[in-house]
Amino acid sequence: MATPSTSRKTDRATMEKIVKLYRLIAQNPGLSSAKIIRTNSSEIGVETTWSQRNLERSISQTFKVDYSLTSKFEVRSQSFPVDVTSELASKTSNDNQRKAILRSATIKGKESPTQFIEIWDTRCQIKNYDLSSLDVHGDVYTDTEFGSFQWSPDTTKLLYIAEKKLPKSEPFYKQKPQEKKSEDKADEEDKISADTTDEKSEDEHQEKDKKAESKSDKETPVKGNEYIYKPDWGEALVGKHQQVVVVLDTITDNLTVMPGIDESLSPGQLIWTPEGDGIVGIARNHEPRYLGLIACTNRESWVFLLKDNIFQKLSADNRGVRSPRFSPDGKKLVWLERELNGPHHTTHRLMSIDWKSEDRTPSILIDLVKTKISINRGVPFYGLYNRDFPRRCWSKDSKYLFLSTPQRSNVRSYVLNTETKVLTQIDNDDTSLAVMDVFDDIVLMSNTSLLVPSRLVATRFEGEEGKIEFSGITEASAIEGVENLKTESTDYVYEGEESVKDFNFTYLGPKGGEERSIPLIIAPHGGPHSNYANIFGQESALLALLGYGIIQVNYRGSTGMGLDNVEYLQGRVGDVDVRDCVTATRESLKKYPWLDPNRVALAGGSHGGFLVTHLSGQYPNMYKAVVARNPVIDIAAMFTISDIPDWCAAVTNVSYDDMSSEETTEMVVKMFKCSPIVHAHKVKAPTLMLLGKKDRRVPPSQGKHWYLRLKANGVKTKMLVYDDNHPLSTGPVEIDEIINSILWLNDHLNAKGNDHLKSD
Repeated sequence: MATPSTSRKTDRATMEKIVKLYRLIAQNPGLSSAKIIRTNSSEIGVETTWSQRNLERSISQTFKVDYSLTSKFEVRSQSFPVDVTSELASKTSNDNQRKAILRSATIKGKESPTQFIEIWDTRCQIKNYDLSSLDVHGDVYTDTEFGSFQWSPDTTKLLYIAEKKLPKSEPFYKQKPQEKKSEDKADEEDKISADTTDEKSEDEHQEKDKKAESKSDKETPVKGNEYIYKPDWGEALVGKHQQVVVVLDTITDNLTVMPGIDESLSPGQLIWTPEGDGIVGIARNHEPRYLGLIACTNRESWVFLLKDNIFQKLSADNRGVRSPRFSPDGKKLVWLERELNGPHHTTHRLMSIDWKSEDRTPSILIDLVKTKISINRGVPFYGLYNRDFPRRCWSKDSKYLFLSTPQRSNVRSYVLNTETKVLTQIDNDDTSLAVMDVFDDIVLMSNTSLLVPSRLVATRFEGEEGKIEFSGITEASAIEGVENLKTESTDYVYEGEESVKDFNFTYLGPKGGEERSIPLIIAPHGGPHSNYANIFGQESALLALLGYGIIQVNYRGSTGMGLDNVEYLQGRVGDVDVRDCVTATRESLKKYPWLDPNRVALAGGSHGGFLVTHLSGQYPNMYKAVVARNPVIDIAAMFTISDIPDWCAAVTNVSYDDMSSEETTEMVVKMFKCSPIVHAHKVKAPTLMLLGKKDRRVPPSQGKHWYLRLKANGVKTKMLVYDDNHPLSTGPVEIDEIINSILWLNDHLNAKGNDHLKSD
């Protein structure tokens, strides 16, 4: 038996090995964006943005790299990476002659950072706007839900969304400082006043008084409004209350808050009309209350046109809409649209209008898919689940639209003929492929898999029937040990009378090994209406390289498998999703004999946390250790404190609308009965709780409740509480929760087969 000092030494050695491998994986940057900045007969210019973890600074660092390609996509030259972490947004004009940058910087003498808009030409910076000093609006939005930063077609105006400036407030009683004047200055002012009094007319004095009074009224704070409640858009959008549309005229240097949008609506995702005489965007209804927006596409919203200060809805009522995009010729406008009922995310329609027509009646290009349909060449298609299009997604002739969407356990890309409505899948292997930019019939895509970090590939589009050949522009750094790993997806279909019978799971881990030598982790995703795809993830890659087998479960209710599959989970949470995870556990143990049935653990966050706590209670002898991140523990208790109470109602298949007291009681009882908390007394597995103090989606009181119940029942448990929100993804938090999770799993699975974890 190891002595205490030896044990501590072994722990240090284990941690050092994990950190070393973490650093190796973290060195691979993720591709954030790619854009074609110029094309001619001999050269293609590409600008890329990458994100990489900087462990020493505890931040996610952003940098740009430019590439010069030949017409055959061979890399002729590339720039040295340039750190652009301080840039909040940037946009190059269509003629590539001007660039606007939104930057955050701290000025000497000011505590909080200030936002600036810089305007650059090809030679130098030509203008710089201190938005704090101009004091026209609050912070500019750069998030994916509202953010917009767009040049007008004539390259003179910049369009964006910002926080509305609210009147200042002060207490009902506030002692004011005494005005001070030096004696000499006072005497001089009195003398000037006496000399000029006779020269000024009474009208001039009255005009001066009016101006002073007007200025005073404008600047006078409102008394007693300090503590008025200001609702916001919830998780990850805290402090975003009321949005306004702003236009910066870079010729006159005027900032204009555009009128015409009702205050009950929150505008976002703005683009200019092709003529530059109006603005198109989406407007979300936030009355009678704001509901959390991140990951929720079921918020009532409209595509709108704002022209000559007149607001016009372009889409139908009772819909959730996103991502409006004009074709290059300005004749078509497309957007994504879904029904409002039920799940927080589901399959979408692709809508279109003829911009040149008088009535602009919307038509459907791709409809909702209930199960699956057959598209061009007999390929199965399960519907659209992407939340946004690339800013540029059209062919040069405005006929074809390029898009990507999750499909079962992968991300696939497609070309849509918008005239014939023929949809064609872009040929690819089992890796994931996502469209990033389309210009002059050149298509940039991100290519990745569970084993390979993202890389940039390019192709030239020559017709929907032609086979597309990809050329790699970048390559991910090789990660030592990946050659010993494998991934494999399995589709499972139940027998019986259920209307929806299929789900899928993916194995990631060692290619083989001695029988029962590898510990297994079952990892259900959050949501529940999201999915796992064949995309590189740092934590899963780290676990696999450390010798674990991982099963990622796309249980029924996941996206990418049809509308019916998504909706089937409503009212069946804690049952159907739990059964699918158990089935995935049993099937993977049969399929991969090197996995050890006596060393099976659970790891998941949010609804994934809901499932791992459920599983540990319902199947206490099957699972030996648990890691739960911000888990849903008691839906009834969460109903009144989450930023998305409608989620609590939807997953239990009840209405969020007003109910009678009797109906409300039944709803709360139903929420409670399908929650993990009812199984807490049966849990045996040691459980690690990872909670975020700032979590608005699943407040930390949920996880704390589970932790205290387990402690009271004598179950070994540990709780880490971070100053972070729902994803637990900020720099210092991420590395701590990942490594603590691995140490917990290693300790409680007795990972004897993990040679990577053994001390030297």
